[in-house]
Amino acid sequence: MNDHQDKSNLENKWFHFFGRHKKLSLVIIVLVGLTIFRLVSGQASPFGKPSGPEPVYVQLGLASFGDMRELSRYYGTLSAPNRFNLSTKAAGEIKALTVDIGDRLESGQLVASLDDEEYVLARERADLNVRLAAAQLSEAQANLELAESDMGRQANLTKKSIVTQSDFEAAQNRLLQAQARLEVAKSQLQSANNQLADADLRLSYTKVVASWPEQKPGETRYVSSRLASEGQLVTANTPLFELVSLDPLLVVVDVIEKDYPKFYPGMEATLSTEAYPGESFTAKVLRIAPVLSSDSRQARLELEVENSDLKLKPGMYADVVFVFNEHRGVWSVADDVPFRRQEGYVIFKADLTSGTVSQVPVTLGLTDNGKVELVGIETLDAPVVTLGQHLLQDGQPFKVADEEILESFTTVSPREVPGDGGGV
Repeated sequence: MNDHQDKSNLENKWFHFFGRHKKLSLVIIVLVGLTIFRLVSGQASPFGKPSGPEPVYVQLGLASFGDMRELSRYYGTLSAPNRFNLSTKAAGEIKALTVDIGDRLESGQLVASLDDEEYVLARERADLNVRLAAAQLSEAQANLELAESDMGRQANLTKKSIVTQSDFEAAQNRLLQAQARLEVAKSQLQSANNQLADADLRLSYTKVVASWPEQKPGETRYVSSRLASEGQLVTANTPLFELVSLDPLLVVVDVIEKDYPKFYPGMEATLSTEAYPGESFTAKVLRIAPVLSSDSRQARLELEVENSDLKLKPGMYADVVFVFNEHRGVWSVADDVPFRRQEGYVIFKADLTSGTVSQVPVTLGLTDNGKVELVGIETLDAPVVTLGQHLLQDGQPFKVADEEILESFTTVSPREVPGDGGGV
């Protein structure tokens, strides 16, 4: 009974204590419960002290091993370096057009004929004038010969005092007049010949011929547009066709100030078009503008594209890619994986055995298609943290949402099977 009474008295004392100190009792109960929870979950030692950093949930991915290139992409339009309108040089009715859109032309080829009746008549009149002037020149030459003969006789007779001085002077005047008429006849014949040449030239204009200075043997042009029709009355300088050259072609792009110093004549670029998806063409820088626009801060750049198979056409949209730099056999990760801290950029490698991460200082290099080069890294044969790295410290434990995913990293060599720096 004594033991029972002692136990009962002790319980009564505790009951009275908790009844009188309700708030303190509640605090004690909460602390005891929190301690028990931490002991069970492993987050604290039995004495309530921290047992180490708490694991952080992250995503992991494999680094990539391969080549990195510094690229710049610009857009432009293909154009013909030689493009001009072929026009008439005479007025008249178009009798015939001998070429049409898409036809290939050689320099000197006939492309159109005009009504030439008026020009033929003008040429015949000019020819008659030439023959008349030639006859007049022959007459003048004959008269000059007679005047020279008469002058000779008059000179002899004057010496013998058979004729008077006045007769001699009259013979001199006739000679001078004959000489003057001969010069006039020569001028008239030259003028008539010039008029005939002009008539021949105008008559030739009724035959419209495509011509251009050839920069290389056998250079051709193509009819890109027909601007007149048969039977149409035209005046001089009326356009008939538009002609273009198709090999080579030009593409013009406007480059930004940051890239401007990287270009030089002869630099190669890769060109692609929507017309030929998956196919690329080689272009070379031909000209670089020496100034940048004060409004756009861009400079005009002209590239030349060989087009011997004539697949490319003026007016096509061109996607031009320049390669400024290239590094072979380097490690890279997604460009958002490196995390900047006070000491510089770092990444975190995941040790799948210990379940912890190790901090690796890195230097960033080229960026290419969403990836960034890790300069100086010789090997990166462990998964890297791709999400959650800003919450980590060196040596901190980690967790992933799906533990089974970790098995995929233990069977893959990043160097043999390059990753994309993405996360799983």
